[in-house]
Amino acid sequence: MPSGTKLRLLFLILLAVVLCSAAALPPAFTSEGNPSLYKKLSQQAKANLRNLDRVQKKDYQNLLRGKPDVLMAYLLAYESDATLQQADPQAVLSNYTQIRDYLETYGTSHTPEFFLSYVADQTVSDERIEAYRAALLDDGLRELLEANPNATDLYRAVSQWCVARLKFQPTSGRDQSPLDITQKSILGRCEEMQILFVAAARTVGLPSRPASTPWWPHMDNNHAWAEVWLDGAWHYTGDMDAAYYPDQTWFSGLVDKTVLILADGTLPSDNDEVLVRGKYECVINSIRNYAGERTRSVKLQVRDEQGIPVAGADLGIMVYNWNSLRPLIFIKSEGDGSCKFSAGRGAFYVSAFKDGKKALLLVPSGEETALEYALVLKEEPLPDQDEMLLYPSNPFAWKTAPQVWKDGVDQAKAAWETKQQSYASREDDYADSLVGELAAASRGNFPEFGKFLERNPDVDAEFLEFILSPDAEYFDPKFLWQAKAENLEALFRQYHAWKQELDEEDLALVLSNAVHYEELSEPFWLEGKTPSLYPQEFFFPGDTRLQRLNRAMSWLKKHYKMSSTKSLQGLLPLHIALRQKYLSPYQYRILATCLARANRVPAQFSRQPKLIYVRYDNGEWGYYDLQNCAPEADMEDAAAFTELRVLASDAFGAPVDGVRGNLQLCRYQDGAFYWLDQEFEDYGNGVYAISVPRGEYYLNLGYRVSDSQTAFQMKHLELSQEEKYQAEFALRDYPRNWNTAGKDVLDVLQDVETATYDVVLLGNHDQENSIRLAAKLLELGKNFLLLGYEPAEVSTYPYLVSPTWLSLTEQDQRNQKRTVTLVRKDGAWQSYEGLWERLPE
Repeated sequence: MPSGTKLRLLFLILLAVVLCSAAALPPAFTSEGNPSLYKKLSQQAKANLRNLDRVQKKDYQNLLRGKPDVLMAYLLAYESDATLQQADPQAVLSNYTQIRDYLETYGTSHTPEFFLSYVADQTVSDERIEAYRAALLDDGLRELLEANPNATDLYRAVSQWCVARLKFQPTSGRDQSPLDITQKSILGRCEEMQILFVAAARTVGLPSRPASTPWWPHMDNNHAWAEVWLDGAWHYTGDMDAAYYPDQTWFSGLVDKTVLILADGTLPSDNDEVLVRGKYECVINSIRNYAGERTRSVKLQVRDEQGIPVAGADLGIMVYNWNSLRPLIFIKSEGDGSCKFSAGRGAFYVSAFKDGKKALLLVPSGEETALEYALVLKEEPLPDQDEMLLYPSNPFAWKTAPQVWKDGVDQAKAAWETKQQSYASREDDYADSLVGELAAASRGNFPEFGKFLERNPDVDAEFLEFILSPDAEYFDPKFLWQAKAENLEALFRQYHAWKQELDEEDLALVLSNAVHYEELSEPFWLEGKTPSLYPQEFFFPGDTRLQRLNRAMSWLKKHYKMSSTKSLQGLLPLHIALRQKYLSPYQYRILATCLARANRVPAQFSRQPKLIYVRYDNGEWGYYDLQNCAPEADMEDAAAFTELRVLASDAFGAPVDGVRGNLQLCRYQDGAFYWLDQEFEDYGNGVYAISVPRGEYYLNLGYRVSDSQTAFQMKHLELSQEEKYQAEFALRDYPRNWNTAGKDVLDVLQDVETATYDVVLLGNHDQENSIRLAAKLLELGKNFLLLGYEPAEVSTYPYLVSPTWLSLTEQDQRNQKRTVTLVRKDGAWQSYEGLWERLPE
């Protein structure tokens, strides 16, 4: 009997056993006791299976027919079809069984909709479905459930259980499943902490849901955490080791800086503030659960230039983060042009767009709790911005947990450390230190690495060093935690096939197993026996990267169609995407990036619509147009590009160095800002440059003055006709620090003897800031020298002219506005640009 037939027979037997042994569900979860909900969910589930392949669809249909109840219908209606396509139906059946067992044993006081949304829901974010509920119960949760009938006590016990199984570590954006975390890595970023807690809480019947701020308004980052239902209300929890008191975590004093806090649900109640309703989930605005009476109510009215309300306009609620305005969420205006939502006290922007017309509105920080604004859609460019955005703090009194809790946390951390040491100790099991290091790095996924070694005993040091190299940035540690032996073998073979052609950076990129946040692909088998990262049909001939790229993308366009309505909904690994006929624009760009890499073209996913980002034959990065199957701009045609030069100066006109990372060039399309992947070059002395295809752009420059104040500027640029263009920014309240003096300043000091001075002031005798700081140094009793670029008739303090400084001011007149204080510390010169409050100790 073929193996596939055996597996199907085993699945059907398991299903029959479950059905025969099933006890009664509560009436609200049966088709007879709740016919309207069952009918709705059953119809949705059947429709949701429509785009699955034949085998998956049949197995899920068997589940629906074999268990015609509300619970099974929900599980198949509210998981994305992309997630179901990747899942093993037996894993869904296992999770169903555990949820049913919980209901039969403990019942529920919640409505069926609430229970389904926040207890039965199988996934938390983009992780794959596994039979995790049974495994987590066997891993200690069953004992916690039985020992803690009180919900708050159970919440605390689950929190400590998580501490013993996960330690925070930044990782890539591909989500680990709960079992990846507990059995393989025991490490994860904030979203994976969220995944583990929510999965564990739901397993023991605690309603829980993911919450997040996609972008913090006051600092450059984002965050994800969990909410849990206790005592009839939603409460938030962050660090598991500090979770004794709900609503208490590291950001509790930062709540008023936020704008929106977004929670996910599926079947919301009438009391939820639902911002977006999708096919599989709804996005709920949870900000009132955090800010309480300080929450602001915002009403927007979208109109055209004649004052007529505009229905269906796209409204992006945006905050400044990582040098650009980034969307927290997109919502739509109602039939009367209005839109209402709650917001925190932090400043934010609203972008409105419809039919090519647009508007941009700043909503400043404030204590008013009722706000009304109008947005008028126009065809003209968005207005330039020069704003200081404010983000207030809120009072918060930290409560100290009892000692018994702290002792429990210490025990949980010790348990984690024991597991960690078991992984690290593998390094000593091998005579070859590189093999040992890789064995330790594979952590709980070591059995797969062991299989790879058995099949490839001659694995060479060069390959091992390549994987372990910190420069191989595209091979994040998560690959070793999740890869199958076949993935490693495919990587090994592809590495040796291409290593002579590509440098290490490009090689690491084309061998990367994932493009965006999708799951690792299964390997492909060339001639039925050789594992490969890419399928045979992906390889195209050509002497240059561009030749191969053009042929590959023409093939892609011929074989796949873009359609968000006909495609599976969600992220797809390569082996599943390959079998589709229709792909969403997101999926299409991911597949195109894989295809480019398969043809030895370094490529990255881009958020720019219909484009991917590739390194061309000349070594330069640029966009490739997937619609036209050609470079967006001819890399060899200088006339196709504009050189943009940016001059950054402070409020006094002096050049500002070090803001290269604060500049961002964006395109605006359909209401969203799409930041370019290309970065500016730093030419020194506050001059920055970039060469980009001609077109329309928005140039951003922003910086954090403090955690309560952000400066943001935006300029509209029309670069369609210009060969060269210069933009200037004046940076208000730009934060300065004492730093090691740069070469240009040290060169000036070569003009004079400085051994007898405590401080050297670089400026000019008549410059306002120089005079201020000289007076300050006199008050402090410092022995200092002022260096200028022109003679002074009279000076009340030591003053000399520096020829080198004069030359620098002639090369760039903005240097005349500079005031640099130099202090000798531990044999080296420390410098400060501008006005300082105090000298370094």
